[in-house]
Amino acid sequence: MLRSPSSILFALILCLSFALVVWWTLFTVQASGELAAAAEQLAAGDVAAAAQALGAPTPAQLREVADSRWWMFLSEGLVFAGILIASGWLYAASERREASLQQAQDRFLAAATHELKTPLATIVLLLESLRDERLPAEKRSRYLAAGLVEAERLERGLTNVLVAAGLRTARGRTEPRPGDLVRDVRAAVAAMEPRAAAANVALCTELPEQLVAVRDPEPLQIVLRNLIDNAVKFSAGSSKVTVGLRADAGAAVRSVRDQGRGLDGDELASVFRPFWRGSDQASGGTGLGLHLVRELVAAQGGAVEARSEGRGHGAEFTVRLPLPGGAR
Repeated sequence: MLRSPSSILFALILCLSFALVVWWTLFTVQASGELAAAAEQLAAGDVAAAAQALGAPTPAQLREVADSRWWMFLSEGLVFAGILIASGWLYAASERREASLQQAQDRFLAAATHELKTPLATIVLLLESLRDERLPAEKRSRYLAAGLVEAERLERGLTNVLVAAGLRTARGRTEPRPGDLVRDVRAAVAAMEPRAAAANVALCTELPEQLVAVRDPEPLQIVLRNLIDNAVKFSAGSSKVTVGLRADAGAAVRSVRDQGRGLDGDELASVFRPFWRGSDQASGGTGLGLHLVRELVAAQGGAVEARSEGRGHGAEFTVRLPLPGGAR
């Protein structure tokens, strides 16, 4: 199991503190014995033997022993103070982190409840409308199409939540098999066509004729669909989202480019954080989609990058995955 740097540091501080307590206990017991022996020698009138019992070869060197022990006690006291300060800092940092995680989880629960209940409520409303057999055929067909879009939205939200919950335990478990990456991209685009059509956004592709490689298709479908969904969500009506694929320096490069509102510098730095939804809360979402993209791509040995020239200039997400097994 992976440990966080703060947990490792806390364990080291705990071990060091325990070692110092043991050492000080042993030193105190030894020093008490020396004082007892020196007291006996002084009672007998033997000053030289008392000095030797305290660690000084001669009585004149007792001052040197006292000075060395004074510096020793001072340095060890400073070490203990440093440990206490570090422990306090770790505690405060862990409290802040726990509070931040709690806030993020609260936001996630609120967003997930909205994101999952909204399509469900819409589906229920559409079904109640379809139950009325007096609806004209063209409206019935439109309602069915809208219901399918909402059902896919609900399925995508549930998939993100379930994948996020099992991602840590399933990390490293992949099922690579040969296949055409172009076909994978087309499948993801086809699955997202109704979503884009409902938002009046055109999905375009820039694909080679074929790009065969060994890959795990299921996680990559989640990656592509989340990227396309994110691009459509932040695109204005009558704009387009372009999905591309190319081979470059031994890697398959998938890109999703939109003409939406874009990202500023702070958003680019935070866009892959879990439960993060940016400043535009009205866009909805659970804040898990892009985080899952990063984690699933990393699990396959790849990397994802977000680029944008700022607000109003759109955004592009690029996924680079190695091409093992000789792509062609």
